[in-house]
Amino acid sequence: MLRYCLLVLLFLGNHFPLLAKEPDWQAAEIGVVERVVSGNSLQLQDGRHLRLAHVRVPRAPLTYQDEAHWRRQKVAQEALETHVRPGDGLLVLTTDKGYDRHRRLLVYARTEEGLWLQQHLLSGGYLLLEAMSQEVPAALQQAEREAMRGKRGLWSDPAHAIVSAREADRAVGRFSVIEGRVVAADEVRGLGYLNFAEDWREDFTIRLPRPVIRQLADQGRAIQQFAGQRVRVRGWVFYSGGPMIEVKDLAEIVKLAD
Repeated sequence: MLRYCLLVLLFLGNHFPLLAKEPDWQAAEIGVVERVVSGNSLQLQDGRHLRLAHVRVPRAPLTYQDEAHWRRQKVAQEALETHVRPGDGLLVLTTDKGYDRHRRLLVYARTEEGLWLQQHLLSGGYLLLEAMSQEVPAALQQAEREAMRGKRGLWSDPAHAIVSAREADRAVGRFSVIEGRVVAADEVRGLGYLNFAEDWREDFTIRLPRPVIRQLADQGRAIQQFAGQRVRVRGWVFYSGGPMIEVKDLAEIVKLAD
């Protein structure tokens, strides 16, 4: 029985991202809010700039024209301002990542009333997860899944709704969540490619750089095992012989149920 359980755990670990533990709020400090800067960032009265970890503000695609429909950035900021006002106390818990490239402190944040800001904003469809990884707490992943299923907020917007791999060309030039079934998977010159149609020169492709290929090898897996699987991926979509996303971590490729 023990051997069987270990095999099951190994199988699950090879197909689904391991989830981070929930934040230890007892280790949090209290800061006083100076102002809300955007839907996922704010400033404290002591001068520190904070960014809510793991989440991103939905931004307008480069080609977006319908300004009357586009309000996602403003809506996200207004949602945060509803719960966080200047002078409010805020429980702040720093993450292992430290700072982002703009020198903002990456944190989990909770109001004094107990509202976890990331969880609330994801659940309402105001923000989306930046990436799926082992560092993202299960509660945040669940909050986003529920928002997706309920088509809340940004998930009801054609500019941000989940895109089928067959239509990924319309997502070029923006951050997008794309899902579909892998038709072929192979490694070429040290890079991995997951193709979603027979014509790999024009179809949507997920590219796996060498560090991700090494992750596969470390898990004893072959890239060809992706063939036939339904998966979801998110990231900046660019054009390279068809629409493409390059992942930075194997956990960013999420296997979906058939």
